Amino acid sequence: MDSWIIVIGIIILLIIVGLVYLLFFKKKKKTEDKDLTTFQEIKIEEKEETINTKIEVSEPIIIPQKKAEEPQLNISISSKTEKEILRKLDLFEKNRGFLRKDVTLNSLSKQFQTNTKYLSEIIKIHRNKQFNNYLNELRIDYIVNRLLTEPQYINTKIGYLASDCGFTSHSTFTTIFTQIMDESPSVYIKKIKEERKRN
Repeated sequence: MDSWIIVIGIIILLIIVGLVYLLFFKKKKKTEDKDLTTFQEIKIEEKEETINTKIEVSEPIIIPQKKAEEPQLNISISSKTEKEILRKLDLFEKNRGFLRKDVTLNSLSKQFQTNTKYLSEIIKIHRNKQFNNYLNELRIDYIVNRLLTEPQYINTKIGYLASDCGFTSHSTFTTIFTQIMDESPSVYIKKIKEERKRN
């Protein structure tokens, strides 16, 4: 009888020890799992911060641009005189005064009520050309525009084209046209005709 009591006591003791150990083990595992989860979350947050840092676009650097400088005249001309000459020059271009055959630097200066030195300098600075080049380019631009926009105009003789845009000489017109357009008037007209046939 005593032996059975001892055996039962031992069994109960073992069960109690087992339960205590089991509870302790579960609690420890739960704590470790919690610590592991916390550690993983910290790692994930650190990784996200690293990625965000890498892909973060830096602010664009704005370099202040220098204000465009006004064209500087090489001779002393009052602002009022300069503006008045430019106004008359704009009207000269708008009204196609360059088509007149007698236009020269001297005649245009008289028309503008100024001197040749002032007019030449203003054309050089504001149109970036010497007077003769300025006049010739206006004339060639005019004739090219007519050739491109008026279909019947391409059948006009070269001599008439020259006269129509202010040149007194057929040969001078051909030379200047070739210099500006890199091909002669006849070649240019031929290309326009071929292009219109294709279209």
